[in-house]
Amino acid sequence: MIVLAIRYIDLDGELGLDGTFSSFVALGQLLRRGSGDMDLATADDPYPYVGSLSRIIVRQSNRKIVMRVVDGKDFEACGNMDSLRQLARNVENFAASAYGKDHLHVDYYPDHFYLDEESVSLVVRVDPALE
Repeated sequence: MIVLAIRYIDLDGELGLDGTFSSFVALGQLLRRGSGDMDLATADDPYPYVGSLSRIIVRQSNRKIVMRVVDGKDFEACGNMDSLRQLARNVENFAASAYGKDHLHVDYYPDHFYLDEESVSLVVRVDPALE
């Protein structure tokens, strides 16, 4: 079963992406395609976040990835194919090796090799309880 949930502190700030290992494999495939969307599970209790998003949208552009919230309900990752493939590898590799409370921060820093400075921060966490 594919289960991903994105929760947010505020629409311009940090987002939390929780899912199963198989969900992150599916997300990696979507990122590698460079376009498409995937529905998200709604988190019953988004604590410590304030709400949940309903869909991931992936689009291609000619620049590094910009991750953002669109219309207060969708998460969009828009970037060139090299950057989208790198994000896919990072998420899949993390999911394959995550243990316990491990998490991955996907944050922009100056001269980041695949993220644009306009990106929101994303915290990725594998949650076996969702299986």
